[in-house]
Amino acid sequence: MFILNSIAPIFLLIALGKILKATGFMPEAFFKGLNKFVFWFALPSLLISRISVAELEIETISKIVLLFGVGTLLSLIVAWAIARILKLSAPSTGSFIQGSFRGNGAFIGLPVIVYTLGALDARAEMLGTVILAPVVIIFNILGVIVLTHYGKGKGKKGSSIVSFFLEFIKNPLIMSCVVGLGLNLSTVELPLFLYRPLEALGSSALALILVSIGAGLEFEKLRGTASPTLIASLIKVVITPLIGFLIVGLFNLDNTEAMVAIFYLACPAAGMSYVMADVMGNDAPLAGRIVALSTLLSAITLAIIIAIGI
Repeated sequence: MFILNSIAPIFLLIALGKILKATGFMPEAFFKGLNKFVFWFALPSLLISRISVAELEIETISKIVLLFGVGTLLSLIVAWAIARILKLSAPSTGSFIQGSFRGNGAFIGLPVIVYTLGALDARAEMLGTVILAPVVIIFNILGVIVLTHYGKGKGKKGSSIVSFFLEFIKNPLIMSCVVGLGLNLSTVELPLFLYRPLEALGSSALALILVSIGAGLEFEKLRGTASPTLIASLIKVVITPLIGFLIVGLFNLDNTEAMVAIFYLACPAAGMSYVMADVMGNDAPLAGRIVALSTLLSAITLAIIIAIGI
């Protein structure tokens, strides 16, 4: 029952988003606006309000980030080796590798941590929120390296990389984590008239995030799914968290701390994978199929991970 109560709310909200869009109950413009609202306001409000008042455990957070980082690198290496065996073209290799390690931390990982671990340990929500910034940074840096190496070179690579890093610095998720950490470390308290609206917006973030994810899923891209799509999806939602379980003993973490990293490792492929693959000259259709299929598979794999790890 705990597994059902943890996973069902997440995928019911994702399904709601898909139904609202598929039936035309809400116009297309609503979901475009919702995505922007969540990305620029709701999720940053959640991060600032939670991080600014959290009791930071620097040593523990560092170990969780290290476990996540090592697990991500190892899954990247596994994907690279399999791509060589499959003899994929360079653009397909870039999308295949990225889809195998880059997870949807902000839109899937954080809600899963809150709804599962948060119900058992109050520290889990703080830990999951605080390490979101390093998760986003690791995914973005590795993604740029892989896609730049294998891309067909749309435009000038140097220009694309510079533009990416300028946007990376302005990423509202990273900036809100920096603001939250700055407030926390400086012991400066936000005035109540500012903290309350941030808290209210933050409280709406998780539900809106999941509805937005559902609306953005394009299952029609799964038509003609080939082995690279399935293999990359399985690496992302099966092999990557399995790597986390295998190496977790090296990091001296308790169960809650370890599972925060493993849930981030277990996230399905991020929607941004498709956008970046397209912009940087890789196989965008393959990237889109990996996002859709890994999200479907994660409904099963996340439930299994909860049963094993919690």
